[in-house]
Amino acid sequence: MKYIGKIGLTLLVTLIVSSCNDFLDEKPKKGDGIELETFEQLEALLAARMEPIDRTAILDCNAAQRYMSDCYEMPMNIAMGMVALADYTALELNCFQPKYTAEIQSSNSLWLCAYKNIFMANTVLAYLDKVTGGTSAQRATLAQRAHFIRAYNYYELVNCYCVPYCEANLKELGVPINISIEYNENYSRGTLKDVYDLIESELAQALPLSVPLIEGGERKIWRENSAAVNGFAARLYLTMGDYAKAKDFAEKALACDGELADYNTDIEPVEEFEDGNGELRTVTTWYDESTFDMTGLLSGINQKSYYRRYHFTDSWAIPSAKLQEAFDTDNDLRYKYFYYEEYISLCIMGMGVEYFEDEAPGYSYYNGDDFDSGPCVSEMLLIKAEAMARQGQWNDALTYLNTNFRPYRISSEAPADAVNLTAANRDEAIDVILKERMREFPFTLRWHDIRRCNFNNDPNDDVTITRRFYKLSSTGAHSPIFDDETVEYTLTPKSNKYIYTMAIPSTEVTVSNGMIEQNKYE
Repeated sequence: MKYIGKIGLTLLVTLIVSSCNDFLDEKPKKGDGIELETFEQLEALLAARMEPIDRTAILDCNAAQRYMSDCYEMPMNIAMGMVALADYTALELNCFQPKYTAEIQSSNSLWLCAYKNIFMANTVLAYLDKVTGGTSAQRATLAQRAHFIRAYNYYELVNCYCVPYCEANLKELGVPINISIEYNENYSRGTLKDVYDLIESELAQALPLSVPLIEGGERKIWRENSAAVNGFAARLYLTMGDYAKAKDFAEKALACDGELADYNTDIEPVEEFEDGNGELRTVTTWYDESTFDMTGLLSGINQKSYYRRYHFTDSWAIPSAKLQEAFDTDNDLRYKYFYYEEYISLCIMGMGVEYFEDEAPGYSYYNGDDFDSGPCVSEMLLIKAEAMARQGQWNDALTYLNTNFRPYRISSEAPADAVNLTAANRDEAIDVILKERMREFPFTLRWHDIRRCNFNNDPNDDVTITRRFYKLSSTGAHSPIFDDETVEYTLTPKSNKYIYTMAIPSTEVTVSNGMIEQNKYE
């Protein structure tokens, strides 16, 4: 399957063009075949991921996170607008029909973004012993960063295109593995176990990384760092059901940085702002304030992120009734600041009114309808609490959250019984913590929680999602058939396990001559 190799070569040339000019005598052009010769050039490859020319390297394009979560539900009255917007992926996944997502262009997919990053890491590791410059400590650090990039991106691939992790699924289809820059004749998918074994191996080589998250007073979430590696390890082992390791790594990440943003004090909407024409306008929502400067109310700094990843889709997050009902609407500051009853005029960078005649709710904390999905402080606090509860320390887990988490998300004017979480037993405590994770990460980690909970050994945390919507056309663009017929779509723990996966881009299956097997939806 040549495509995985080709995208990396293209990326390599692009990155050198954009970021390595200080290290080259002559600006390269595509096809020049420039050989990497210095350690500084390899460093520049990793730094170039943040350059505007290739910002896709930090995108998290797993659309299922948004549209298949039980926190999302598309109202039928805006279906025609979604057709006009041509966001067929939202329509398909709202109806739990991921088989149709094979037609997503691979250039807009997590598949391409992840394999570009993997090829870049492969390039660094392949050339590290061949280039000049750099101390032995600097070389070790760069290798650790590259191993982390491989681990993180294979994790994103396997949790987008493969069935959920559990013992019964280990022999199911994985994703193609390539840890070199050489052309490989065999790009078959292997097994889920193969991929997780690789991720753990890469992570082990990344864990010694000692790069600080905060340096010179700046939170450097754009580069691989100690907090990010340990935070990712906590996420990985929570996914795998190893709660002792999940808790251990969450604590190590929090030791690097455990400061949680306080929504009582750290969010300060202003009353007026200067628009693009230099005129003062009255702020009706925090979103107005960020329309022109693209900062948003909850930037990566206030999210206390460890590692920058933007979850990106073509349309906005439409909160379900279940999500709204999960909030204490009087006291939860996440509801106060991020939930909108009428969002159409704000969605799609304010262009929603061009596509939709009816109103619909929205949930957003960043201008542009994106969410940060990288490891962060609040995730580590919640991982630690869940791991404690699942290992029997459920009362201590709730006390931990009531002390270290809830006061930062609930109004300081709320009564104590509105702040503190309570439960009568272990199962109730786990349910309470999972609901807190849902409120904190409704359109990123919630979908992954549903995947793992519906395939673990605990029937008490199972999730069933039911939606009523139009029947989808089975040919061409998979848009609604607007007649009187509606269908009830349901996702349960007993559904076909491949319904929990995005389809491999059809272009990849075609180019591989069938070597890459499509997911088994039928």
